Amino acid sequence: MCENSHTSELDWDDLRAFLAVARMGRLTVAARRLGLDHSTLSRRITSLEANLRVLLFERSPTGYKITEAGQKLAAEVQQMESAVIRIRTDVSAEVNALAGPIRLTMPEGFSSSFFVRRLNHLPAELAAVRIELIANPSILSLTKREADIAIMMERPTLGPLVSRKLCDYEYGLYCSRSYLQSHDNIAAPSDIDRHFVIGYIPDYLPTPAHDYLRDYLPHRDADLQVSNILTQVDATCQGLGVALLPCFIADNHPELVRLLTGDISFVRSYWIVTHENPRYPSRTRSIKDFIVGQVEAYRTKFRPSS
Repeated sequence: MCENSHTSELDWDDLRAFLAVARMGRLTVAARRLGLDHSTLSRRITSLEANLRVLLFERSPTGYKITEAGQKLAAEVQQMESAVIRIRTDVSAEVNALAGPIRLTMPEGFSSSFFVRRLNHLPAELAAVRIELIANPSILSLTKREADIAIMMERPTLGPLVSRKLCDYEYGLYCSRSYLQSHDNIAAPSDIDRHFVIGYIPDYLPTPAHDYLRDYLPHRDADLQVSNILTQVDATCQGLGVALLPCFIADNHPELVRLLTGDISFVRSYWIVTHENPRYPSRTRSIKDFIVGQVEAYRTKFRPSS
């Protein structure tokens, strides 16, 4: 026997209307409870009966008496209602929970030289947040929801993301005190060419804007080329040569000396990025606010010359 092609999908609003009338026993009372007029509610009940091809209520001047078929349906719909309430409660609890995991991705320089140094200032209400920190933004995708918050070196232009500039950060020319004592003086930017220079591998620049060495050495590459900034800092601390370094990282190392402060100073930017979804968990909003607040409080660490 063929299935009746006129049977339509059940409407949850019709089922809710049916359950309200089954509970109240009177159409007008159920209509007030649902915020509907009684004619609309009556049409919903009639539509549901037509869809199911069964009589759910016996109508009389004193009210609506549920039939045996109606009682069976009411039991099923009450289970559905309980499931909906449970889902809403669980989702709301997850959205509003401050406890639980949050995955952050950020450049290793920002991570090691600033973020982890500020985590002891995390508010007590966030003590139950489990931070998963990926100190390499290139390996995760926010658009694929592989992370909750990203600190990026350039503003993303694609994907359902929300971004804002977190801060500008300053660069300067640095070498170690031991290197300065044993090598020729650097009195002008042109003197850099006579020294051993530490910088990025051109193929591994974090962004095109990080090809800043070209501004000072347009005709040659760095002598020691490194794919990440922290190893560049370590090499500079070891007295191998000079490097253009972020001040907020280099200034954590007392063995480093900044050179040509008035001649060499430029900025790059960090961006803080989250998903576009406004209902991400409260802990995501709270951690984002924490990062923004910490950067604001220590802005001079990022821009010491300003």
